[in-house]
Amino acid sequence: MNSTPAPGPTTTAPAPTPPVTGPEEGGTRRTAGTTARGILLRQETTLLAVVVVIGAVTAAKNPAFLSADNLLEVLRSSVVYFVMGCGAALLVIGGGLDFSVGAGFTLGALTSTSLMSHGLWWPLAVLAGLAAGAALGTVNHLVISRLHVPPIIATLGTFFVCLGLNTQMTGGVDVLPLPQPFLVFGQGTFAGLPNVIWFALLTGIVFWFLLEHTRFGVDVRALGGNRQAAVGNGLRTTRIDLALYVVAGVTAAFAGVVYSARVGAGQVEAGGSSTTLVVVTAVLIGGVSLLGGLGSITGVAVGAVLLSVIDNALIVAAVPPQYNNIVVGTILIAAVAVDHLRRRRLYDRR
Repeated sequence: MNSTPAPGPTTTAPAPTPPVTGPEEGGTRRTAGTTARGILLRQETTLLAVVVVIGAVTAAKNPAFLSADNLLEVLRSSVVYFVMGCGAALLVIGGGLDFSVGAGFTLGALTSTSLMSHGLWWPLAVLAGLAAGAALGTVNHLVISRLHVPPIIATLGTFFVCLGLNTQMTGGVDVLPLPQPFLVFGQGTFAGLPNVIWFALLTGIVFWFLLEHTRFGVDVRALGGNRQAAVGNGLRTTRIDLALYVVAGVTAAFAGVVYSARVGAGQVEAGGSSTTLVVVTAVLIGGVSLLGGLGSITGVAVGAVLLSVIDNALIVAAVPPQYNNIVVGTILIAAVAVDHLRRRRLYDRR
């Protein structure tokens, strides 16, 4: 900001003594220190520390937790949550909300596996499953934008509708057997890692690049941060909202397809409310703000791994499965409370 200089003496002031270290060196040191402090304060770092602590405590009780097979199973189990979480996180950052992802997961799985069981070539059946997820996202957006139903009510409504459709589609019976090439899609390995982990890595890279390095990602953050300002700046908010809900539906369906290939069946009971709860929790504890504008894909990845570690640790420690929901619910409440405190601290600084 330019300002008028204050009047002062006409004599030239003595030059200040130069610092011992040059400005570049001091600046570099300050930048490095700021960067290190920033990394330590990031939510991902905190979550990783929690993962390490839980792993250490569990391993002390049962060393089998640290076996290579078990750690690989932890990563494999987090794939579904992470893939679904990528689309859900993008939507929440953009100011939306989708509680139908669990039903979309099952809808994509049963659509693709049912078509396979009727003889459709499996790649086409997979595309049909993803199209079903896109259709669910489109319906969500239409109900919200045209009928002016709040997102939480609209997506809960489509959640229950999809649950009914899923049961009608298969008569309540799991779909199997499935074609062997499709099973390789979910049970095979590449370069020593299960294919499902590669799918998760590729999905994460695509979404990270989309959010952090594209104009679309900037618009999504702007829309979630301040919708009125986004409208005032000419953003095509309706088009962005539609894209976000479609993406959330497609990633949920894709996760269902990958899960079916992994377990070898289209399961009617897979997905549902518990899957929705876990995905929303992974997104929120990963640092995505429920009020929009804030969040990262790396945070969602660490959040998904943390929930998978907790799930696995409870099994290894022989804790009854009903305690899992108690733990996840408690973490969800804590995540929302932390998000509230973080937003308040952010605005207090301004």
